[in-house]
Amino acid sequence: MFELIACNLAMLSIAMIYYAWRDGLRKPPVTVNERVAYMLWVAAQKSS
Repeated sequence: MFELIACNLAMLSIAMIYYAWRDGLRKPPVTVNERVAYMLWVAAQKSS
């Protein structure tokens, strides 16, 4: 019985680590979004 619980906990922890890692890769860094927004703002100021 203990082996079954230990195996399930190990699989759950591996799955949680994998999904946390995968979600971290999909989100772009905030600094990139801020740089793009600043670049667009500067371009809009020059064209006005």
